[in-house]
Amino acid sequence: MTVTDLHKSFGGLKVLRGLTFAIPDGEMRVLLGPNGCGKSTFLKTLIGLYRPSGGEIRLAGERIDGMHPHEIARRGVSTKLQVPSIFKELTVDQNLRIAVQRTTGADATARAALIDETKDLIGLADKSDLKAGTLSHGHQQWLEIGMAIASRPKLLLLDEPTAGMTPEETQQTVRIVTRLNKERGMSVVIVEHDMGFVAELAAQILVLYQGTIFFEGSLKEVRSNESVRDIYFGSRA
Repeated sequence: MTVTDLHKSFGGLKVLRGLTFAIPDGEMRVLLGPNGCGKSTFLKTLIGLYRPSGGEIRLAGERIDGMHPHEIARRGVSTKLQVPSIFKELTVDQNLRIAVQRTTGADATARAALIDETKDLIGLADKSDLKAGTLSHGHQQWLEIGMAIASRPKLLLLDEPTAGMTPEETQQTVRIVTRLNKERGMSVVIVEHDMGFVAELAAQILVLYQGTIFFEGSLKEVRSNESVRDIYFGSRA
């Protein structure tokens, strides 16, 4: 994915100001930044909820900026937002069946295989017949990740995936995301504030400030950069 000179304004308020970066296929990036820096606006622009005021977004060489959300999803972008949007009255299997139908169509054998593969990956193989609403918060988050990856996207966007999780659930989420990236070759962009989670991922960091990329580097470089520390911990925000 490449983002070039991306702008988004709301009336006279400029939120994204020339945002530019690239993520090679199959790599992972973590997006950090203080509240109000443009993270949510960027995600909503990327998935088509907002139309950019200028610039472009390309996936596999094709421009997707300005497309409708369903068009962007069909081209391989999948999203898991902060609040789970699962079907709580349905079972784990039923939730996943809804998600995989777009990929497998009417092929029942392929559908069952993809559901089983997804449950194994997200650690819910023993929860097949439980209603989603009875699952713990962490398990509900994993189920939504499973629903997001069921279409086998090229790019997965995760917005604070470990919010409200226990330390053990956070560690399992590290394993899930790492498998998606390393074994599936899926590009992943994560917005997250849990620095312990970020450290375990060992991914490159993009620091967003005032609507543009202020710094890009490893977590060690982020932590050792005085200007970045000032921004992230609020003295410049």
